[in-house]
Amino acid sequence: MKEKAIVFFSRNGSTRLAAKIIAEKIDADLIELKEQKAKLGFLVSGFRASMKKHVTPAGDPWGQIRGHSTVVFGAPIWAGSGNPVMNGFLDKAELSGKKVYLFTVQADPGKGKSDEVLAYYSQRVKGAGGTVAGAFSLTGASPGKTAEEAALRESLSGWDLLK
Repeated sequence: MKEKAIVFFSRNGSTRLAAKIIAEKIDADLIELKEQKAKLGFLVSGFRASMKKHVTPAGDPWGQIRGHSTVVFGAPIWAGSGNPVMNGFLDKAELSGKKVYLFTVQADPGKGKSDEVLAYYSQRVKGAGGTVAGAFSLTGASPGKTAEEAALRESLSGWDLLK
């Protein structure tokens, strides 16, 4: 087991690709959150996000982070809000003594609402006993598409975590 882990949710691949790039740079385990039920359509998922709903992820991703001292959380921003699956993960997360980094991916090139979502996740991490060490927002691709790897690599090169 590595010292660091990246816990992420990705619907169309942009957050997954960013997580893989980060894992490669910091030598981290990847833990992908999955929905328990088949994924819902774009409109229903966006509505759930805007209503700040929580969806419990499948399996035991909480157990997978127990031995890691540093955890990076990555999630897409949907309808200007945090992702329901990441919300569900954070409901049960025990992060005492863990250093946590956060990143979000969204279609909006202006990164509107990213500060609000990162602040929300930061509050959730602190409530679970973790220490937020950094946060970063990325521009991905329009819904249903995956961001270009080169563009994500270039954007991530500006994050202190990866230097």
